[in-house]
Amino acid sequence: MKNYYAVLGLEPECSADQVRRAYRSRAKTLHPDRVGLQGTARFLALKEACEILISPSTREAYDRTLRSLRKGGNQWDYRDFLRGRKNHPESLARLICFDLLHDRDDEAVELFEESCRGGIFSLRPHLDREDFMDYSFLLAEAYLEREAAVKGYRLLRGIADLEEEHPYFKHFYVEVLEHLADIVRRPLPDDQNGALRIAFLTDLVKLSYPAGEEARLRKLLSELLSAAGEYEAAAAEVFKAFRLAPNLPGLAETVKLLREMGLG
Repeated sequence: MKNYYAVLGLEPECSADQVRRAYRSRAKTLHPDRVGLQGTARFLALKEACEILISPSTREAYDRTLRSLRKGGNQWDYRDFLRGRKNHPESLARLICFDLLHDRDDEAVELFEESCRGGIFSLRPHLDREDFMDYSFLLAEAYLEREAAVKGYRLLRGIADLEEEHPYFKHFYVEVLEHLADIVRRPLPDDQNGALRIAFLTDLVKLSYPAGEEARLRKLLSELLSAAGEYEAAAAEVFKAFRLAPNLPGLAETVKLLREMGLG
């Protein structure tokens, strides 16, 4: 049985605040944002230890089993404990996160889908900001691997809102932006006349894309708007794209044609 106190360098008598401080202090040195993939295993172990010790109910069950083990009792299975309490929203959220961390993506997606069918469910109320962003990214990737592009998009877009407000992913945020752009480059299921892609693109160009990538997104938006018969809006996007990246293939010719037509 893992000694989660030892993982965090703490004693069993430690307070919840000490758990938080120990996790944050050690996570800073092991986060993949700082050390790359070689720190991933130890970082995930830290995250798991914090999750178990920060929740009073989970910590109580863990401590009880730890004391029992010292007397020759049975091992404690954290996942079984959470599964037995999955009707409780916090335990359900932690079970989804546990499965995502332990390569049980199918189970995590199934649990998340099941929870959403019962009404509105979010991981956000049950996790701190950084954990919510990390797990939302893992869940979004699981959806994208299953070609559930719209659900993946919505999870990633929530991360983008938080990152734009206050950076956490930092240079890894590029991956979030790339995923979002990749989603809108392809047709989406049940998207009447490209309306959903237009809505997504109109939203995406507000994010912190480099000028060249924003120009490509605006060019794509203009093409979809034109196909939908929204010619003035399409022309406006062409000019915005041209100001951002005048050398983008095809833009100069389109701008010239629009000006000859008296637009812009």
